[in-house]
Amino acid sequence: MPLFVVRLTRGMRDSRATPMTGEVIRRTLLSATLALAAVAPAAPAADLWVDGGSTACSDARTAAQVVTRATPWCSLAPAAAQARASDVVRIAAAVYRGTLRPLNSGTSSAPIRFAAVEPGVVLDAAGAANAVKLIGVSDVALEGMTVRGGASQGVWVESAPRAALLDLVVSANPGAGIQVKATSGLRVERSAIVGNGRAGILEHAGTTGARYVGNAITDNGIGGGTYGGDGIQLGGTGALVAGNQIGANSDAGPYEHGIYAAAGSSGWTIEDNELRDNGGANVKAAGGPGIVRGNHMTNGRYGIVLSDNPSAVLVEGNVLDGRAQHLVFLTAGATAARARLLGNTVVQSGRAATSGDASALFVNAAASLELRGNVLCYTGADALGVGLWVNDASRLGGFASDDNRLCSTDTGGRHFAWNGSRTTLAGWRAASGQDAHSLAGTPAAILPP
Repeated sequence: MPLFVVRLTRGMRDSRATPMTGEVIRRTLLSATLALAAVAPAAPAADLWVDGGSTACSDARTAAQVVTRATPWCSLAPAAAQARASDVVRIAAAVYRGTLRPLNSGTSSAPIRFAAVEPGVVLDAAGAANAVKLIGVSDVALEGMTVRGGASQGVWVESAPRAALLDLVVSANPGAGIQVKATSGLRVERSAIVGNGRAGILEHAGTTGARYVGNAITDNGIGGGTYGGDGIQLGGTGALVAGNQIGANSDAGPYEHGIYAAAGSSGWTIEDNELRDNGGANVKAAGGPGIVRGNHMTNGRYGIVLSDNPSAVLVEGNVLDGRAQHLVFLTAGATAARARLLGNTVVQSGRAATSGDASALFVNAAASLELRGNVLCYTGADALGVGLWVNDASRLGGFASDDNRLCSTDTGGRHFAWNGSRTTLAGWRAASGQDAHSLAGTPAAILPP
């Protein structure tokens, strides 16, 4: 009996049937096969086991032979070479020495995961430049392990889209903890980046859309020199730095910071972080545009420093307190700062240095400055500072200020300084032409009980 096909014309069934020749049948079956191949699911994920403490381990096995914990690899080298998209390399507790460098890529929906299955998984560079290299591969994740001993970096990420560093301890690397370059979509989340010789996280130009979220970044950059010891240094575009604990990074001095947004960086958001006691500023922003919002900053040589911003940085809804030279400092390197300060609470209780004034907001140079809805107070009993100090009015441009509350312990009620000289609210209004609706007074009058 001949085979028939029913042809549909303009959505209507055609009652005519045409016999199918052998060639038509062959082509029809081929088309069906190709169509099925196009929708066929990817190969299922494999669990590949590594257990350096097992007497049954062997690096001579293939990936197909290490799919149970009973028959693992001994080291990470075969895993790095053989793991493919969607595979999970499950790593048992042991110290794995040398450099982990995955050779294959995952995909955005099927990453390759290197995941600790229990505490005590340590990747130790053992004198090598890096404990981990993610270079030229995409969609690779590291999860739940300790990374240490990298002379140059603990983790080096370059041209590795959508790399993910999750629940790690990156510690005791003589170089930077994590260094990233020319990579899009990096995620560093829920990790402790602690006690590295240089920066905790060092981001270079060409990095886009990185997320640094929910980490503890402390005690990095101690004793490492004048520069490069920041908690996080941003050099790329579009970074999100959110929900981190960032403290006690960098040597004492003005050049290393909790977060440093370098001059070439832009489009970043720094929000909802706790920063305290960093050697330079808790946040220094030399790039822009950017947003510093909803953070709590305590102590430090400075709270926030803005300088060289190519466009205005929005500083909004932050709380800054404690002792500092200035909790907010606007100045110039090559160019003057540009800033909008809205709704911040800045209460400075004393100075961090042994000399000089210590005003809550000190304007050394600003190409543009908008101040609205802020509380700016110096509460130190030494009366060494005021709420708002403009050191040189000729270096202040595009200035707009109103609806602020200012206070200090100056016994003459001089809660401002204009052109380097202290003045009252009335004197400030006359000199600056600003703050018609702002209030000034003692800390008891301005600050809530």
